[in-house]
Amino acid sequence: MTSYQSPVQLDRARAAAERPLLVAALAGVALGFGDLILQLTLPYPVADLANSSAVWAVAAFLLARALTTDAATSTVAGAVMLVVAVEAYYVLAIVLDMAGLFSLVAPTTIAWLIMGVVAGTGAGIAATWSRDSGSWHAAAAWGAAAALLFAEAWQRISWDGTAWLTGLLGVAVLAACARRPLLLARAGLVAVAVTPVCYVLFRFTGFGV
Repeated sequence: MTSYQSPVQLDRARAAAERPLLVAALAGVALGFGDLILQLTLPYPVADLANSSAVWAVAAFLLARALTTDAATSTVAGAVMLVVAVEAYYVLAIVLDMAGLFSLVAPTTIAWLIMGVVAGTGAGIAATWSRDSGSWHAAAAWGAAAALLFAEAWQRISWDGTAWLTGLLGVAVLAACARRPLLLARAGLVAVAVTPVCYVLFRFTGFGV
């Protein structure tokens, strides 16, 4: 037997389900705009971090985790954030007369959108896993997030200062587990194991450079 829900209750439930996705979309706009603005205003190598594939993916992971919602919504929110961020980046570039309208649908943009869906979905899944702090799932989530940054640092090893800064961000991700020594140890092991895999994927796809 199902319980009756009034239109008001249904509207509230719908709003509660849509709110995390709205937050993710707004965060995507902020990330896309912020990336380009920071590249134009910050000195290098710090500016490299704004346009970092790994930083974007970890940002999606942290946002999806902060939303503390169900697994499905977290997964979609991660993808929404990165897809919106890609288009927001190019919209601002158009406004600043740094790109043409075609950039919104250019092959490179489509590639970034596809990667945004893949990376954002993975980030959302990892965010769900990370909430179970006593499990290997949580260790895999935190370790993989750090591994992305370590792999990109490895990929950028010839970039003066950038590799060090990216690697330090990876250490900071692991440090978030410091209050749970077992989780930190497990996440560290995962990071060591997964970093070479991420590096190979970065080399193969051309992302992370």
